[in-house]
Amino acid sequence: MSLISNNRRNYSNSIGNKAERVFFDIVKSKGVDIVKSSREDDIFRHIDFYVNGIGIDIKSRRHLDCIWLERTNVHGKNGWLRGEAKYIGLEIVELGSFCFFKRSDLFEYVSRFTETTSSKDCYFKWYTRSDWDRKDEIIKVRYKDIQHLEVKRLNYATN
Repeated sequence: MSLISNNRRNYSNSIGNKAERVFFDIVKSKGVDIVKSSREDDIFRHIDFYVNGIGIDIKSRRHLDCIWLERTNVHGKNGWLRGEAKYIGLEIVELGSFCFFKRSDLFEYVSRFTETTSSKDCYFKWYTRSDWDRKDEIIKVRYKDIQHLEVKRLNYATN
């Protein structure tokens, strides 16, 4: 049984792939060494790229008032907060930027929250869909909540 429809999967993949292409092109244009990860590293280590040898995971289409952080994926395996990337690059649409965070800092920040919910509306509670046999655990935060953890910003929008 598929956990999401093929249409939704294709849409999500195309949005993610577009953000990854934009990121790759910007970094390459700056003359920085960037290599696309292997499929295995992408799936199992949660690393999309190696930039100067450092693992980075890119997350697309996040918004100032809604950023989901994944502790456990729908299969019950480690989510990207528990992956091996050193940095997470969140595309924040309203900022026209990729905002970079140390993955370990994000994980440490959200580890203090223990309450769970089945409502998508709640902030700072682990959203679960166990009622639907899904094993994911994700938490919703705002950009302003994690902004103090940001280590770098890479703008892609031109005004």
